[in-house]
Amino acid sequence: MRQKPYLLRTAIYVLLLPAVCVIPFALAQRNASKRSVAKPAATDILNAAIPGGVCQFHVLIVYADPKPPTQLQSEIQAEPNVVAVDVFDATVGIPTLGQLQQYDIVVPFGDTAFFDADTLGNNLADYVDGGGIVVQHGFSHAGPGDPAGINGRWVTDGYNPYDYSENLETNPFSLGAFNAGHPLMVGVATLNSDFANVVTPNAAATEVAQNSLGESLVAYRPVDTHTTVGVTAYVGTVAIQSGDWGKVVVNAGNWLLNCQGSPTPTPTPSATPTATPSPTPTVTPTATPRVTPTPRPRPTPHPRP
Repeated sequence: MRQKPYLLRTAIYVLLLPAVCVIPFALAQRNASKRSVAKPAATDILNAAIPGGVCQFHVLIVYADPKPPTQLQSEIQAEPNVVAVDVFDATVGIPTLGQLQQYDIVVPFGDTAFFDADTLGNNLADYVDGGGIVVQHGFSHAGPGDPAGINGRWVTDGYNPYDYSENLETNPFSLGAFNAGHPLMVGVATLNSDFANVVTPNAAATEVAQNSLGESLVAYRPVDTHTTVGVTAYVGTVAIQSGDWGKVVVNAGNWLLNCQGSPTPTPTPSATPTATPSPTPTVTPTATPRVTPTPRPRPTPHPRP
């Protein structure tokens, strides 16, 4: 009779033994499953390549202008692989670095003063440091020290493709001599406007296009391992503009993000009849000297509705 408790305990141990063995195995399986699911790597820039190496672009226009730049917005949106083009009114605030990092390309320009030109320059420089693409347009090359220009670290640390000036072009112009073999000018045939900064490319920058008046129009500047792009033309709501301005912006993204699937440059440039394209990587200035433009006020903006 005394052996019954012993036999009962033995039976219980036999029943518990498989469960004890199974629990560590189940835990090991669960831990192994956890280790096999890797978290996605965090990225500063939204751009992701799709099959074929073609990029998709989210673009932000940061403007200081009387009205939103709907024409420029449409020109960029019409380009292949552009997912979205948003606008930010920089007369009432400045986008943070986090906001800029939601976009692959940022296009700053203005006709009036920025809300804070120094903070804008600081944030754009940080954005470029993180791999963002900036294509700076007129009149944001105004200065030095002009609140309508992009200032702060953008200038002090050498991100500006053009040396600032208060000289302005107020005559109509078109695309002049340019380097058709450069990625920035792929497929570009027409660039028309009637306002621009008259500025000289920085010594560290390379000019790739002039306007039909012989003034610099497009240039780029290496900044450490990154590159910034400058366009002197003002293409906001006050300008009478047309052409491939959106293509220049998207070309900058394709080039600097090393995207594939972009059009192959044509062997001959598509320039205006009066322009003589340069065969060298940089555009050769015209031999005839021009009179240095005198400072002129920016065009009077239309009143806000």
